[in-house]
Amino acid sequence: MFAARISSLAALAVLLVSQVAAAPMPMPLRFRLGHGLAQREAAPLEVIPAYIRRADVNTLAAEIATKSDNGNLSPYKRADDVNTLAAEIATKSENGNLTPYKRADDVNTLAAEIATKSENGNLTPYKRDDVNTLAAEIATKSENGNLTPYKRDDVNTLAAEIATKSENGNLTPYKRADDVNTLAAEIATKSDNGNLTPYRRADDVNTLAAEIATKSENGNLTPYKRADDVNTLAAEIATKSDNGNLTPYKRADVNTLAAEIATKSENGNLTPY
Repeated sequence: MFAARISSLAALAVLLVSQVAAAPMPMPLRFRLGHGLAQREAAPLEVIPAYIRRADVNTLAAEIATKSDNGNLSPYKRADDVNTLAAEIATKSENGNLTPYKRADDVNTLAAEIATKSENGNLTPYKRDDVNTLAAEIATKSENGNLTPYKRDDVNTLAAEIATKSENGNLTPYKRADDVNTLAAEIATKSDNGNLTPYRRADDVNTLAAEIATKSENGNLTPYKRADDVNTLAAEIATKSDNGNLTPYKRADVNTLAAEIATKSENGNLTPY
């Protein structure tokens, strides 16, 4: 490719020289030029440096991978320490360098059938300490995280047929206090301040005959009688209540106008319309 460009430049130079030689010139100059050309020996033409390719642009073959280092093209090669390990070897990156990946010796040196646990990031055999050293048939309880036999202390030392009650968390016989009920079963009783006492009707509860109507005044029964001023008006007189008292109902001067006079209401009063 480079030789083809040189040939093209040489042909261009020959063409330019021929054009210069064909131009008209004075006879003395032509004579001297022809005489000088006749005396010169034939020699190859020199290349005209019309186009110079920068040598450091890309002098590498096309099949070579290149990269730019500080503006200069240089072959691209993978660093020696990128991966010199076989493909089947597991690798990891340490500070940007590939190194073989190996499990630390203390990760798991125990057999697969041994149960393990992690203590401070280290695998150790998992063993149950003094969790349960008691026989399976012994009832157990936990005291401060430790299993201990479960035994009923002085929970119930009383016979099954004795009624019991709990006093401050302790079982004691249940007995009825002497003063609970010393009254005969047929006597009605009531509780006064937690004590059973005979129930009797106060003397002033009802001393009135059954046929007398009664009412309660301040908790006392008194005869019910209609007040004298309840209704002293004859039955045929219409009545109304004024402040709790019955008074005759009379129509005020609602309409003192003749029926044939048209009326209207002004402030509740009828006036001619």
